[in-house]
Amino acid sequence: MQSLRGAVPVLLGLLLVGGTAYQTWQFEQTAAAIHTNEDRLERQVASLERTVADVRTAQAGYVAAGQGADFWMSRVDDLVARIEAVLSERQVAGLPDAVTPLAAAHSRLDSLRISDRRARNYVWNDQRLLASDVIFVESLEILDRLTTDIATVRDAEIQANRQEAATIRKYQAGLVGGAAVLLLVLIAVPKGSRVQGSRVQESKGPEVPKSRSAEVPGMTEVADVCVDLARLLDGRDLPALLSRTATAIGAKGVVLWVIDDARETLLPSLAHGYSERMIARLGTLTVGADNVTSVACRTLQPQVVPAASAEGSGAIAVPLLGTSGCVGVLAAEVSGSAADGSTLPLARVIAAQLAAVITPLPTKAAGAAADALDAPPTADAL
Repeated sequence: MQSLRGAVPVLLGLLLVGGTAYQTWQFEQTAAAIHTNEDRLERQVASLERTVADVRTAQAGYVAAGQGADFWMSRVDDLVARIEAVLSERQVAGLPDAVTPLAAAHSRLDSLRISDRRARNYVWNDQRLLASDVIFVESLEILDRLTTDIATVRDAEIQANRQEAATIRKYQAGLVGGAAVLLLVLIAVPKGSRVQGSRVQESKGPEVPKSRSAEVPGMTEVADVCVDLARLLDGRDLPALLSRTATAIGAKGVVLWVIDDARETLLPSLAHGYSERMIARLGTLTVGADNVTSVACRTLQPQVVPAASAEGSGAIAVPLLGTSGCVGVLAAEVSGSAADGSTLPLARVIAAQLAAVITPLPTKAAGAAADALDAPPTADAL
């Protein structure tokens, strides 16, 4: 019976790992499809812009000396039909942000047809000067605006694709973080069950069963923080979540460091447990510096600084790992039982979830924020 009970968490753990791996693979497939669509769109738009340029050349052939206008008119018809086919294909995709520029492009194409008919009438009536005025002024302006509309469609679709890809990355990070929390629970359950069983045998009377959350200190708080991070919509909620993070991992203070997009500097973005003056004294940290936060970012590995004494404080630093690498570091000052790194797994779970909502700071913004700090960087534990 005991062996059966021990096998259940193992089986659940295997199912959890397998399910998470499969869903992660599905997310990767979707992200790859989005990337493929973006590449295809870029090629399609580039070809469309060349086609618009070919229309300009073909219309100029109407009034070129020694050339047959009928050939160039047939050429324009083919090119305009090709442009319309591509615009219709993009319209079928139905991306909301591209609806307006697509409608403008279709309207522009209708205007081009009207202008082209006028130019042809002048050519057929041997009024080449008037035809040239329509081709090189009126139609040329329409074609320029059509090119702008096509570029706007491309930018709108690419932005929509990238937003979808970012959403998928957040879901993926939330899935991995949630799976990690559940795995920690499953790992802790058998230990708690054995301890409880031994106490029942030694006790003379019945013992009230303890809840599983009590067997794993901080686990419930960590799970709650991860759930709320996954639902985060407003950055103003982050300070409260950072406070709850400190409670969950038994930290005196917590600092959330965010990297700049040049991947050279870490800036204290948010903190809990420290005064504003203290945060200002921290300054910025270079990724190559010799401190626990920079080392965690540089090596992509969690770091622990043990307490020098039983009453002293230690530190832990956990990198926030996204698809593009380290986007920041969660650093905490810990003491007591947490100073030996025992809460590091809990901090890693929260850091995995934070990585989904943190993005590198633009270099200019990071530099401006660094200039506003009162003192140069210090090399203390955080």
